[in-house]
Amino acid sequence: MFSKSINRSALLLGVILSFQVLAVDAQQLKIESKNQPLRSVLKQIEEKSGYSFLYDESQINMDRRINIEVNGALPQVLNQLEQLTYLKLQISGKNILISKASLGVLSGKVVDEGGKGIPLVTVHLKELNQYYFTDNNGSFRFQFPAHRLKSANLQFSMIGKQGTSITTVLNGANNAIADIILPTLSVGLEEIAVTPRTNRRLESNSSLYINREVIEQSGALSINDLLSLIPGQKIAAPSLQQVQQANLRSATLGTNSFSNKDPFTLNNSFGVALIMDGIALSNNTNMQTLNAGIYGMGNSYVNGKISGLSGSDVGTDNYTGDYTFGGTDLRQIATDNIESIEIAAGVPSVKYGDMTNGAIIINRIAGKTPLNFNVQLRDNATVYGISKGFDTRKFGAFTIGGNFTRSFEDNRDKLKSYDRLGGNIMWSTFAGKEKAFTNTLSIDYGRNMDKVRRDSDDPTAAVMRFKSYNFSIGSRANYRIDRGFLSNIGLNVRYSETYQNTYKEQDVNGTYIIYSDATETGVHQGQYASGIYQAVTNIEGKPIDLTARLDLTGTFQTGELLHQVNFGAFLNYSKNIGKGQIVDPSRPRNNTIAANADIRKERYYDVSLIHGQQQLGFYAEDLFTAKIAHRDLNIRIGTRLDKFEKYVTFSPRTNINYAVTPALTVGVAYGWASKAPALAQLYPGPVFYEIPLYQHTAFNGGSVDEANSLYLMYVDKFTPDNSKLKPSLSEQLEFSATYEYKDFKWGVNVYHKKNYRDVVTVNSFEKILLDKYDDNPDPNAEVPYIIEGTKQYRLSRFEFMNAGDKRTQGIEFMLSTPKWTAIATSFNLRAGLTKSTYRPLQNMATFTNNTDNPNRAESAIYPTQRRTTTVSNAAITSSTHIPKAKLLINFTTELNLMNKTNTDASDGIPIGYYTQDGTYYAIDNFDRNNVNYAHTLRPIEEINNQNQPAVYTNFHLNVSKEISKRLSLAFHVYNVFNYRPQYKRSDNSMIIPNGKPTYGAQLRLKL
Repeated sequence: MFSKSINRSALLLGVILSFQVLAVDAQQLKIESKNQPLRSVLKQIEEKSGYSFLYDESQINMDRRINIEVNGALPQVLNQLEQLTYLKLQISGKNILISKASLGVLSGKVVDEGGKGIPLVTVHLKELNQYYFTDNNGSFRFQFPAHRLKSANLQFSMIGKQGTSITTVLNGANNAIADIILPTLSVGLEEIAVTPRTNRRLESNSSLYINREVIEQSGALSINDLLSLIPGQKIAAPSLQQVQQANLRSATLGTNSFSNKDPFTLNNSFGVALIMDGIALSNNTNMQTLNAGIYGMGNSYVNGKISGLSGSDVGTDNYTGDYTFGGTDLRQIATDNIESIEIAAGVPSVKYGDMTNGAIIINRIAGKTPLNFNVQLRDNATVYGISKGFDTRKFGAFTIGGNFTRSFEDNRDKLKSYDRLGGNIMWSTFAGKEKAFTNTLSIDYGRNMDKVRRDSDDPTAAVMRFKSYNFSIGSRANYRIDRGFLSNIGLNVRYSETYQNTYKEQDVNGTYIIYSDATETGVHQGQYASGIYQAVTNIEGKPIDLTARLDLTGTFQTGELLHQVNFGAFLNYSKNIGKGQIVDPSRPRNNTIAANADIRKERYYDVSLIHGQQQLGFYAEDLFTAKIAHRDLNIRIGTRLDKFEKYVTFSPRTNINYAVTPALTVGVAYGWASKAPALAQLYPGPVFYEIPLYQHTAFNGGSVDEANSLYLMYVDKFTPDNSKLKPSLSEQLEFSATYEYKDFKWGVNVYHKKNYRDVVTVNSFEKILLDKYDDNPDPNAEVPYIIEGTKQYRLSRFEFMNAGDKRTQGIEFMLSTPKWTAIATSFNLRAGLTKSTYRPLQNMATFTNNTDNPNRAESAIYPTQRRTTTVSNAAITSSTHIPKAKLLINFTTELNLMNKTNTDASDGIPIGYYTQDGTYYAIDNFDRNNVNYAHTLRPIEEINNQNQPAVYTNFHLNVSKEISKRLSLAFHVYNVFNYRPQYKRSDNSMIIPNGKPTYGAQLRLKL
């Protein structure tokens, strides 16, 4: 009976409490306070709710001022008040207890294989974006808001060690995890990474992560060789003999070292952000180019001929080592001291701006390491590298490294070479209570020399040098905050200064030249000079760049959701203080000599007078994980604002992925991005033309009699106004899926990307009417000429415009298998298909008029129909890993599946043409027999000559063997079977899709 009474009482009490909870939730309160003390806000809540607050005023600051505006139930009001004050509010009966929010502790230790603690390991707490350097015993300790953080992802990294990450559940105030073992990188480890990996915790759903293990196995001469690991990329032979620029998710022509470069591909590489240690390596102020207003963006590079030996692949008539208007030359970045690379070709975080085509994020860290000596010998390159990491108890860790590379196009004649020298010092340190402040200071210096020597067997050969010296100093600071809204403050600052020089020297052997140094529009008298001289092209640039980025991380909670908010600001100032185009009018380049009937002229252009570029950006993003059907829904959503000159752009971006099952994750990403124009696009310099009006050249004894000679010319000066150039834009939608089951892993990305307002040059013509000069019929007259009538001339202009438009769709696929124990081998497949549709604003071809016909077409206009280029490549890699033998063998079968461009036969039929005097004639019906324009017909064989007729394969081999703990060897072979199929294009040119075999051996010694 007594038991039943208790049960009835308990039931009655439960009902009463339930109604009380419902009453609390149902009661709607409207609380408003603007800059009022906390005491006043609490009093307002008490009056409207009937509840009383209990607290210890000696522990709680009741005079702090807050702003709050909320309309909802009491729990909702209290939850928002908790976010603003970081106090813990708990309902107890009709009272609300106030106390300070408790802090939890997450601690652990990082050890080596022998159980000894490793100092100065970088530990990253992902949820709070906090960093910690382990102490001398390898220990670390984070504090976190215990009532908010329920789990934590920790990432451990150190140079020379196999990094790892763990996720741990947080319970209570003290959380100690088991020792984390970071083994020394070795082929003898049971588990090693052999291919790039995907991870939902990276910057985007489709990011690829390349760690140090993969970098060491690749034998890469530069990070460009690592980009071949991206699904869909063609594998090229490791070489430093051509300009290397990153192109992500694009099927247009490549940016190689030929002087005629595709503008769509230049824009793609220019829009890829190269982020090193948190700061972009900018190419915005590169001015190493001739006047693009004269030659157009893709044809304005200093170039020349490389003779080469008979039968070699070296010879080319238009080599250039400059990379203006595109991305940074990747040859300049060695891989020696890189810890990891993340390739975010999809929709990256809003932290990264001034880019339209993805980001390549390079991470370097300092730490204690043995003395590492690295030698790589290839048939076309020799690489030396040395580095040492020091650990000091008082001053942190230092890493010092250097590398030297010498590479030849052909070792037999050594006419073309590329040398790279680099040095780096990194210093990581910490300070403050609980090592709250961490900082890594990095100092870099590099010299790059791309040189073409004179061929003694070719009297027309030129000497060319493309060199750059660069210096930079940067700092990455983080300050960890354990209480309040903010959890981390990061500040990245970098200053860089580069000396760039483009030099070409060529002998000219002629009778005489006529030149002028006039810089104003009007009729001027030319000057005569000897035609035997050394023509020099000299362009000097000195880009400087100062960048600062402030990154703030905060956390707050809405209901059960913990939000990580990243927000900050970006500031960049860049300028070129070089001398620019150094021109001696009395020694013109061969193709700008008046005697060659070329009216394009060059003048000295001092680029240091151009005012610097300034960019300002702000960003904010929210990261949180929600539960739907007990599965994680990860959301990263944010936007950034960028201001360049007078233009402001907004770039909203989001990455969302959902764990449908423990094995299957699907995702969607969408975002916008913008890229500011380059300095060389905004200020290409004035364009000069010299139109010959009258020439009377007298000779005396076989030489020019200057006193009795006269040359009159009309000098035209045109200064383009490119101030209306706007930042380029891109928009991308991406779907992704990953599946992991019993160590089988596959991933697929499907994307659609649009590029708007890419900067290109457009050719236009201006007609000018000038006096017509003839010889004076009176030989005794004081003036040797007379003016009779007028004559019309044509002046060509190239102007920069936001006229590029491109659409790209594609699919990327990756599959990896577990190791098949019987043969100790795992397999990896990566494949991709990319289709780019692009339409140039203008399609024009120029022809030489060697006739007396004034109506003959000199420039033909063709239809600007869209081109669609489709490229597909795949690679299958077998990795045989025998840990006991410390042996790894990677054999790759490459498949070049497709490379074609859809065109139409009518694309080669002109729709109009310009004559030499600038008159335009439309062509309604093309007549093959018309003498004025029949020569402008472009046959279909010329238009379709890019298409690949079949599937071609190639085979590559990498072998890594660890002789001892101190010594390891590696062998790398491109095209191991010397398989070089050929096919003939429709224009009868022979194409060999596979390069000749290249061999390399690498030795690593640790002392």
